[in-house]
Amino acid sequence: MTDVPSVESPTPPEPQRPPASVAPRSDVGSAALALALAAGDRAAVGRSLRDDVVVVPILDREDGTPQVQVFPAPEGSDKPYQLHLFSSTQTLSAFLQDAPDRAFSLRRRESLAPFITRHGAALEQVVIDPAGPSPMSLGVAETLALLDPQPPADDPTGLFDETGTGISGEALHALGTVEDPGGFRGIGIELNLPDHWAIIELDEPEQRERQIREIVKQQTVKLSDRSAPLRRDLRQKMIEVADKAEAAGGKVMAYLLLPGQETALALNVTLYWHDLGPEAGSTSHLQRIQDRLEANLGPDDALTRTETLSGPFLRHIRLTHGSEEVGGQDVPLLLIDYWAEAPGKQSVARLAFSTPHVGIRDEMLRLTDKVLFSTEWILGQPSENTPTDASPEPGPAEPSPATPAPTAPSPAGV
Repeated sequence: MTDVPSVESPTPPEPQRPPASVAPRSDVGSAALALALAAGDRAAVGRSLRDDVVVVPILDREDGTPQVQVFPAPEGSDKPYQLHLFSSTQTLSAFLQDAPDRAFSLRRRESLAPFITRHGAALEQVVIDPAGPSPMSLGVAETLALLDPQPPADDPTGLFDETGTGISGEALHALGTVEDPGGFRGIGIELNLPDHWAIIELDEPEQRERQIREIVKQQTVKLSDRSAPLRRDLRQKMIEVADKAEAAGGKVMAYLLLPGQETALALNVTLYWHDLGPEAGSTSHLQRIQDRLEANLGPDDALTRTETLSGPFLRHIRLTHGSEEVGGQDVPLLLIDYWAEAPGKQSVARLAFSTPHVGIRDEMLRLTDKVLFSTEWILGQPSENTPTDASPEPGPAEPSPATPAPTAPSPAGV
């Protein structure tokens, strides 16, 4: 057997630390998955993958961060790799035999599904317990269907799972080192949005303009050719909003493209990333932001703080109106900001939502909460050249271009 790296890294890295040894134990993994495989019950396998853990082999990248390990697809396959999952470390050990790379993590569907979605184009199939007594092969599309059942009829957003993305075993290991010198820390955050969100990459100018054109085209497809000026104006406004967001530190902007019962839902989000450096004194960056927000709360504003396994976050809710520049001064807007402290406490992520649907505030909050809990920290180790001086903190209490532009024309509302 030949070990190959994850599709995320085409060159096998040399591990910087000895990988955890796989102990051949049947009680580390999912007994339900083992029983479903023994019965050859694909539906039961799907339930186990959705509701329980699965053992996933991993490797270390050159920088020490863990990655999912994939293996060569059978000769003659259309795709180069296949993903192997295991019901226990016992079946993983039987497969690895004497292979030196023996690290693994216990993953749930909330972190497994995004990986398969991102790399599905390079995967021939998913094989569970390839060396076990009851192996099962699944197509990539079939695996994703088993991992992500259809949302309930009353929540067509696809973000109905209240548990969030969960934290994989390797992420827990990385989180355990954030207090150590040279340990892992949050270097980014990934938005795991369903397909009906249109993404705009703010830090890629050419791609950004192409994505905006595609959004406008998709949302105005039913309009006649006489609407060309409207399309042109809409593109220009979206480009202006994207430019302002990028200048303020925005990384990604996304628009919800989901029809409502009577009108299209209008909601957009911009992801900002603030590298602030080591904390000064005993007060965290997030606490300083919280103090500033609390000092400037309006009578109708709401600010809450929530503690999670991967760190705390703030939710700041406020009402405002659109910009006079585009005649939107009479349009009420609901602004929802989430400030999340990255593991390692040297960076803060901000998800800034904007919607005119103030009349369904609770429903929109449930949706934005689910977007937040579907995110996943990107963890890495700083290089020796990483500066240690703290950067200026963002000033949430002051008018800032980082605020999601209330004048942004939401294509979902066209």
